[in-house]
Amino acid sequence: MFSSGRESGLKPVSRGSNRSKISLSILCGLIVGASAMAIHWITIVHDDPSLATHLLFGDLIAALTTTIVCLAIQLRQEEVHFASAMSRTAIVAELNHHVRNAVFPLCLAVQKLGDKDASQVANDAVERINIALKEATADAIAGRASYGDDQNVKNGSTLVH
Repeated sequence: MFSSGRESGLKPVSRGSNRSKISLSILCGLIVGASAMAIHWITIVHDDPSLATHLLFGDLIAALTTTIVCLAIQLRQEEVHFASAMSRTAIVAELNHHVRNAVFPLCLAVQKLGDKDASQVANDAVERINIALKEATADAIAGRASYGDDQNVKNGSTLVH
């Protein structure tokens, strides 16, 4: 009668592979390094080779620093995304728990009566609840539904579409 929700068929959402994140960071580093080298090459007089060497090493350090900063920004963004997804999932899990706890005694009472029509109506209602909870879980995980603050509460519901 009640499903565990594990067979909902939800697939993890790909947020980009690690290879693409690293490639993007390296590309940003190369752009910064090449831009700095080009500006130095154009603006600095080439009389002193040690000055040019120091400038090129500085540009290389700028490129490496840019690469590291880009990776850090991407990791932080991913951390925020997953923390938000976990928060939404916890809210839906709590909702799922309360709905199922409220419906279970009603189903037991209907089964105790032994009325086939009432049992069929109860089973259909439970199936509709299962579908609604699966859709709510998918919406919460995908971020299509948000849970607002107390200022947006209408009729005791904090769900905001």
